[in-house]
Amino acid sequence: MPLNEFMKKYRSSLVLMLLFLMGNVALSQDVKIKGKVNEPEALIRLMTYNDMLTCEQTTVFETSSDENGSFSIETKIDDIVMAQIAVNLERVDILLKPDADYEIEIHIPEQEKDISYFERQSPTLKIIKSNDDELYYQYNMSNVIIDDFVLDNFNRLYRNRQLSLLDTLDVKIENILGDMNTDFVKDNILYRKAAIIMMTGNANKVLSQYFNKQPVLYSQPAYMNLFQEIFTNYLTSRQFDPSELRAMLYDTYDNFLKFIKGKDAFLSDNHDLAELIVAWNLKRMYYEMPDDRNRIYAYLNYIYENAGCSDNKEVIGDIIRQINRLSFNSDAPDFVLKDGNDKDVRLSDFKDKMILLQFVNQRSSMTDYQFEMLKDLSQQWHDTIQIITIATKESFVDFRSMFDEKNYRWTLLDLGDDILLLENYQIMTYPDYVILGKDNKIGMAPAPAPDQYLDFHVRRIYNYYKK
Repeated sequence: MPLNEFMKKYRSSLVLMLLFLMGNVALSQDVKIKGKVNEPEALIRLMTYNDMLTCEQTTVFETSSDENGSFSIETKIDDIVMAQIAVNLERVDILLKPDADYEIEIHIPEQEKDISYFERQSPTLKIIKSNDDELYYQYNMSNVIIDDFVLDNFNRLYRNRQLSLLDTLDVKIENILGDMNTDFVKDNILYRKAAIIMMTGNANKVLSQYFNKQPVLYSQPAYMNLFQEIFTNYLTSRQFDPSELRAMLYDTYDNFLKFIKGKDAFLSDNHDLAELIVAWNLKRMYYEMPDDRNRIYAYLNYIYENAGCSDNKEVIGDIIRQINRLSFNSDAPDFVLKDGNDKDVRLSDFKDKMILLQFVNQRSSMTDYQFEMLKDLSQQWHDTIQIITIATKESFVDFRSMFDEKNYRWTLLDLGDDILLLENYQIMTYPDYVILGKDNKIGMAPAPAPDQYLDFHVRRIYNYYKK
């Protein structure tokens, strides 16, 4: 090859490589958050949503607040993303833009004792200042404007179907917010309006105008909220006969897909979207059709392995993870905790036994009552079921005194600083219970309280492992 020709090819390759590297650098940009919270020395995590359909999250940064409650976060994000900041186990939503700085304040309300988890006051986030081109402000304010509009005009929209009112909504948004600075906010408004059109009974218009041959907006909450409203029961609420659909589950997936596309032109015309709709419907069917779970699960794995696009593959992977999380016979989240003698106790220490995990956070008449019932049950179970009570760091001393006073003979462990264990077991209320089978497999999570047929389910799972 002549030297000049070689140099031309070399320069072209070098330019392409530099452009590729520059493109990759441009994709990921720093986002910086300077924060203050009324919880000193708390665990702080920044978690981004993988997508807004499954709402699975990835922890991208972890730190702690100092003695004054101050903290800082700096990480890279590829695009505008919905995220949450977790303070210990409390969470607040935030919308982040690449190459932006935020100064925020988070307030964690002091909760009343003995209040239900579902009546707890939510933490709040306040943006002190930011340079995100008004993204956070325009997104939140557009939602406020649309919510107020729907409330003020509900009868005229829902009963009288006056879609012309949407013109006044456009004017109101423009008067208050001016030009939208990002496609994210524009898409939010577009699909919030589409939801209003859907509310007026124009489902076919929404389907053809907002979904047919349109890009799938994986990270847009308004798009995915409308997606769920339209498509969650798509395969069972339209022209598909339930018995015929179920029979097709036992054919190959390719034939199953050919069958449903043959009956629905919309699915036939939108391959990537159809793949997502089918996977989302299979998730629902997995829980509603227990006799067919193995076949449905096999379909989901097949779709995952052969997904037509990487975004679909990630969503379907998250669907599979959600099905498996704390499901029967899945691996229980591991732990190593201290007992009353400051000795490490591992979950694996009990792999040859069935286990009843009890999570507690403070003494009350309810916990005392359930403990007495557990004592009676433990005498019936003898050594076949190992009870393990896990108390929060603040309550451990009280429960240790109670164990000594009442002569409870099972294991008591201190949760200590391992608060993420509560998240891993999805503990929402106290006391809460989880049954584990042998080899530290999930038997039932959550399990009922001792006064709500706990014994029945313990025996049911025990008999399963006896087979």
